[in-house]
Amino acid sequence: MDFLTSLLPPAKGYLPYYMFTLSVIAVGNSLQNYVTLHYTRRVYNGQFVPNPQNSSNSDSKLDPDDSTTKLVPAFNNNNNKEGRAQDQVTPLAARLFGTYTLISAIVRLYASYHLRLAPVYQMAVWTYVVALLHFLSEFLVYKTARFGTPIAMPFFFASVGIFWMVSQYGFYVEA
Repeated sequence: MDFLTSLLPPAKGYLPYYMFTLSVIAVGNSLQNYVTLHYTRRVYNGQFVPNPQNSSNSDSKLDPDDSTTKLVPAFNNNNNKEGRAQDQVTPLAARLFGTYTLISAIVRLYASYHLRLAPVYQMAVWTYVVALLHFLSEFLVYKTARFGTPIAMPFFFASVGIFWMVSQYGFYVEA
């Protein structure tokens, strides 16, 4: 147990642990973006676009519906009255999102150990701001995301991160 405790950020307060935990979760999220499109599709449009060639009695050598090794184009649904995109989660988009998430996780992880440094602290705040703006724009402007648990969680964690870090700047950053 002492070994695990030694890996945690040696800082005062709970903010470093919040950032550390979110960073570890973000690394896992980043990796899943390279493996499957399923969870990313849940965030962005909640629609599953099956491969028409892959059925329950098809050859098992075909890739699964959410494989990142091929793109299955979405069909054009004329009944789409909500104005949402049918499917914009491509393997490339998922990998780009995974890469952005990994970079944010690295910045936040580093910051969780070095909150006393103003530039590092500020960069970490900006990772939360960019994440919140991204998800808000996908929800409000581009309408590629519906409100539900998959998008509520990033809203919540980014908002908490921004509020907490801005309100505690003087407590953590050394002048």
